[in-house]
Amino acid sequence: MEFIIVYITTSDTVEARNIASELVSQGLVACVNMYPIRSVFMWEGEVNEDDEVVLFAKTTKNNFEPIRKLVRSIHSYELPAIVSWNIEGDSEFLEWISTSVSH
Repeated sequence: MEFIIVYITTSDTVEARNIASELVSQGLVACVNMYPIRSVFMWEGEVNEDDEVVLFAKTTKNNFEPIRKLVRSIHSYELPAIVSWNIEGDSEFLEWISTSVSH
């Protein structure tokens, strides 16, 4: 089984908590960490800078597409960042992820 971290930027803590809660309650992720960040980005030809909250969601690779669809359906951004990285780790922790998510 392959494991991933899904990285999602959100507009604020309220949106971050809403998305995190939906992901966990629907069995798509085992856990979500939330961090306040400051982002500088290009949007519609302009350089922007905003406070955001980033989510790091721990899950299995086969859950990425359902996560992407759910996040796009409830996110306030026109084009939210939803990307993933493959991860390795402690076998017992990875087993916990596996048993905590729907397959």
